[in-house]
Amino acid sequence: MKRFLISFLLLLFCGLASLSAQPKKTLVFDNNTQNLGTISVSENGYTAVYSFTNAGLLPLQIQVVSEPCICTKASWPKEEIAPGDKGEITITYQANEPNDNMSLTFYVYSNGIPNPAVIFLKAKVKGSKK
Repeated sequence: MKRFLISFLLLLFCGLASLSAQPKKTLVFDNNTQNLGTISVSENGYTAVYSFTNAGLLPLQIQVVSEPCICTKASWPKEEIAPGDKGEITITYQANEPNDNMSLTFYVYSNGIPNPAVIFLKAKVKGSKK
């Protein structure tokens, strides 16, 4: 019985040690906030690119990126991102009306940590719609 208890505790300790050795985040953005600066109301869209790395030990699969309004369109890699590899999420923003403090929040859902990850888009939109 004593031998069983010691073996169990040893396995438990090794399991906990391996969990703590894994990276705390698997989806790591180079910069999770993009600022487009001062832009104009326009029929053309403005694009922001968010580069990220899979810092985990397993393949990363991005499932969906939320689009907080109809003025945005998100695109992301549909294939798995191998450990250590990089990828990009592209957000296209259609500036439809003036807004001195435009700030949008996007949620990135994946099989990684954190889930969801959060990215931000900011700008000052000048001009008027014709």
